[in-house]
Amino acid sequence: MNHGATHDPALRGHYEPEGLAERLLAALDDPKLEVGPALDQFHVGGARATERLLERLDRLPGAQVLDLGSGLGGPARLLARVRDWDITGVDLSPAFCRIARALSGRSVQAGQTRFVAGNALQLPFADNVFDLVWSEHVAMNIGDRDALYRELARVTRPGGALAMFDVTLGETAELLTYPVPWARAPAQSHLVSPDEFRTAVIGAGWSEGIWSDETGFARDWLARARPPKSAAGPTLRQVMGDDFPAMLGNLRDNFADGRLGAIQAVFIKPV
Repeated sequence: MNHGATHDPALRGHYEPEGLAERLLAALDDPKLEVGPALDQFHVGGARATERLLERLDRLPGAQVLDLGSGLGGPARLLARVRDWDITGVDLSPAFCRIARALSGRSVQAGQTRFVAGNALQLPFADNVFDLVWSEHVAMNIGDRDALYRELARVTRPGGALAMFDVTLGETAELLTYPVPWARAPAQSHLVSPDEFRTAVIGAGWSEGIWSDETGFARDWLARARPPKSAAGPTLRQVMGDDFPAMLGNLRDNFADGRLGAIQAVFIKPV
């Protein structure tokens, strides 16, 4: 989901309830525990959405990749496994980073993934170091889109790419029903229209490569998605709290009623 925005304590508290890391790390310490997709992919569409975005990109052998808002690390591990890329994840939540490291440590991708806490608007990296910036469901928590996309351009090498899967405002003008996974109240949500999204990225110096309206995919996936009836290990409900089913229900209704849309896009930093 989104975990790379600012150092806003309220936003961090939304994603990082007290004691989260300790609870999940204690559970993950059991080597016999099987961790499934119920904890791995914190965005609409799950792993299939990550795969759809990945299919829009060239193979980029040996790529150095920044996963912005890396969450619990599921997309980073998938990218490392499928493309053999080296992934650095940045997330607002230190607890999420600790959990992501533990989850990666249980996989063969441990040596290809690392996770650090940081601010998306002030990334702790030099200029022109990444071949690709990857981001799924992040910008909805960030008010200053212009600064965000400029900062991502700064750390991307010339000719590199920015691949994003983001939620946008939908076709209707109706207000969202809260809570949703990225916000329990309107003040935490910073959605824009698809046109505003595109304009902000291009205005930051990127060139458009691919633009795909994924609203239908997202709506259909949510219509079928249900919380797991049982799971051997922790799930996102343990991460986000007891109101997570309500968040998913509202997310489903907001998409179904046209209040939300979804876009996958790839932009290129000019040489």
